[in-house]
Amino acid sequence: PRRLEPAVVRALRALMPAVVVEGTASAVSFPSGTAGKTGTAEYGTGKEPPSHAWFIGYRGDLAFSVVVEGGGAGSKVAAPVAARFLKALS
Repeated sequence: PRRLEPAVVRALRALMPAVVVEGTASAVSFPSGTAGKTGTAEYGTGKEPPSHAWFIGYRGDLAFSVVVEGGGAGSKVAAPVAARFLKALS
């Protein structure tokens, strides 16, 4: 294990909450205090290859990840799953 540089930690603590407030996951209703990052991982071949949807995040001391194989866009598919997961914990 290696510690992240303090500047990297500061950047992540600013950017990840912004993803759910004003960024790619802002259309999803997350519980207050959620931070995260959406993503799409293309696989296969062709002009428009299919993709897996993902969302990683944290809320308080809980870190989590959601991967939806073949799901498409992380903001449209994985982020709503993450929000439902967090709401179910409340």
